[in-house]
Amino acid sequence: MPTDIEEFERALTDCVTIAGQAMPDCAMVSIALCGDDDLHTAACSHSRAELLDGLQQATGQGPVLDAIDSGKSVTVSDLAADSRWPRFTAGAPEVRGVHCEPLAYEDVLLGVLTVYTGRSAGLPDEAWVALRVTAAHVPVLFRTALDVARMREVAAQLKEALNTRAIIDQALGIVMAQRRCTAREAFEILRQVSQDRNVKLHQLAASIVEKVSGRPPQRSRFEEPPQRISSRRP
Repeated sequence: MPTDIEEFERALTDCVTIAGQAMPDCAMVSIALCGDDDLHTAACSHSRAELLDGLQQATGQGPVLDAIDSGKSVTVSDLAADSRWPRFTAGAPEVRGVHCEPLAYEDVLLGVLTVYTGRSAGLPDEAWVALRVTAAHVPVLFRTALDVARMREVAAQLKEALNTRAIIDQALGIVMAQRRCTAREAFEILRQVSQDRNVKLHQLAASIVEKVSGRPPQRSRFEEPPQRISSRRP
């Protein structure tokens, strides 16, 4: 099963692919995400775009880094005539135009959407529209991925709580049978022993079940819902 990060990056790749189709033939698109200390190119329309992102990180200069530092768009119409990033320019002789669009979610910078072109004439109108749509869509994807991750975490916690409760219920049944007491009284006995031995209640319950049955307690099975299979017409 793919992780939330893998699903997020796959969606970014789809965005870059769609945006790239609206670009001139000489244009390359990338989305670089901010890490703790570096950049990670999560999606690109051409492998060269990833190398250009990496070149800026390696040289410590470039329009992508400026966009990250300022949080503002950076547009270069003719890289050869721009003196701001000589080390990057020297390593990217085929690049003429660059546009970097910061990507943010709730005032937190996620990364940068970048277009590299081999001409200085600028981008056609449809390319700018594709860039704006893509830049607006990435935070939505991030929020969705974040919501999914949170839901999975809550589901995992709930599943663990249900399994733990099932083991405690098994132990309660054993104590009730041995002590001939009510469920409330059995729970109080377990709680007191748990405090006296300084062990968690579910760990104590598991040891009781294993001692009586001779095997570890059987955890309840909570199956994941089956994946919905979309029907396809032949």
